Amino acid sequence: MRREWFWLQQALPQVLCYHSPMLRLTIITLSLAASAALAGPVAPPGDIGLRHDIQVLADYGVITGTVTTWPMSWDSIATDLQAATDNKIILPVAVDQTMQRLLARAISETERGKPRMNSRISAAEEPTRIRSFTDTPREDGELSFGFSWAGEHVSLDLNATGTYDPVDEQEARADGSRIALDMGNVTLAVSTLDRWWGPGWDGSLILSNNARPIPAITLGRNRTQAFKSKWLSWIGPWDLEVILGQMEEDRFVPNTRFFGMRFAFRPVNSLEIGISRSAQWCGDGRPCDFDTFSDLFLGKDNRGDAGTTPENEPGNQLAGFDMRWSNMWFGQPSAFYAQAIGEDEAGGFPSRYLGQLGIETSGYFRNRWSYRWYAELAGTSCDFVKDDRFNCAYNHDIYATGYRYRSRVVGHGAENDSRIVSTGIVLVSTEATQWHVLLRFGDLNRGGGPDVRNTLTPTLLEVSSIDLTHSRALGRGRLEIGVGYEQIENPLTSESDNDARGFISWRSR
Repeated sequence: MRREWFWLQQALPQVLCYHSPMLRLTIITLSLAASAALAGPVAPPGDIGLRHDIQVLADYGVITGTVTTWPMSWDSIATDLQAATDNKIILPVAVDQTMQRLLARAISETERGKPRMNSRISAAEEPTRIRSFTDTPREDGELSFGFSWAGEHVSLDLNATGTYDPVDEQEARADGSRIALDMGNVTLAVSTLDRWWGPGWDGSLILSNNARPIPAITLGRNRTQAFKSKWLSWIGPWDLEVILGQMEEDRFVPNTRFFGMRFAFRPVNSLEIGISRSAQWCGDGRPCDFDTFSDLFLGKDNRGDAGTTPENEPGNQLAGFDMRWSNMWFGQPSAFYAQAIGEDEAGGFPSRYLGQLGIETSGYFRNRWSYRWYAELAGTSCDFVKDDRFNCAYNHDIYATGYRYRSRVVGHGAENDSRIVSTGIVLVSTEATQWHVLLRFGDLNRGGGPDVRNTLTPTLLEVSSIDLTHSRALGRGRLEIGVGYEQIENPLTSESDNDARGFISWRSR
């Protein structure tokens, strides 16, 4: 933990100086486009009930901003909810209850000048190897303590976690921390928060919370209101996030740097579009100058282009887009969503796509419970639609550790060359009691072989699993309990294995 925080303390002035033209241009552009605002804490990914409530209110037009980029600004959520209340928007009774519950939480989360302490304790037996949006424990045992405070221009969220028998041997961590400086409608932060880019519920192909968060400097908007210009107002509410991070030392190219950028917008209330890009570059023994980053940023990184060789190749990139289109079908909000992320570039556009497709619908019963049902298919091989190019996705011949951080893939939790079908049901009561059922089945590492780089399995495995999670208020916090069962079969040897798993966690409110 000390090593991570030492890098965060040293990196801020270095990056601001090193990449100052890009950061200054971004800050100036966003500042000119946005009015002054006060920003506070953010909601990281992990609370599936909270995400469900936010999505319900977005589908009913209460929340007008983008909702597929996490962490989300609580200030942006509170602004939309307060505007709906002031305008006395007429909603179904159950939806109005959801809005009032979320508004109360948003007001509490954005309160200024009040220091808060928090804690969390969890124990797990066989923690899940494929993480979805939920914040399940990563290790057998975790104990966390934290402090948060939000002022007019500065917000703090500092957390320290001790772990028992961690996979990556990092017993002390600063995960879940953030120090942020607000400049109008722009926030510059030093962060170790989890991130999630895209509309999927069981995975994101480019950036998810499957791996531990990469320590990073981030730049993003506080509120997602639309441009006032008549030439740009058609974009609708929009969000932009930029990440400059550094990966661990213990990898093939030590201290590889991580760059990420996502632009999401809602041109109409029923459609949200996201454009994402990420890259691994620099690191010990690799070129790290500004020209290298410029070539990376402009896409001049293919060997043979403009004198690019293995010695000066800028880095390893992923890029693509996602969308979520919703409508009222049979009186209920329903949506289709998709994500396509390219592992390579051809003609200036991403190529060799990984893909994800999904459908979802939500509703209410007995005016007490709201529900969401979703189903999605993810293919994590390159050219997954036609050719299935194996041993390509999340791998690179120079950055041989691949698109992974501390032994877990940064993208979809099913790792490379997998085809996974998942379906889930989320239930949330008016008292914020939650139930979540998740079923998965499919094939892991379909291109398995002796030289395969895959953190889940070196060979092809057929997997089926079911997980049940329950969360409710208990004392001055929330109790969460989860149980799961997984069946694994090797079709080449006909060997099979069955595993049960479970966890219990309590966190203060």
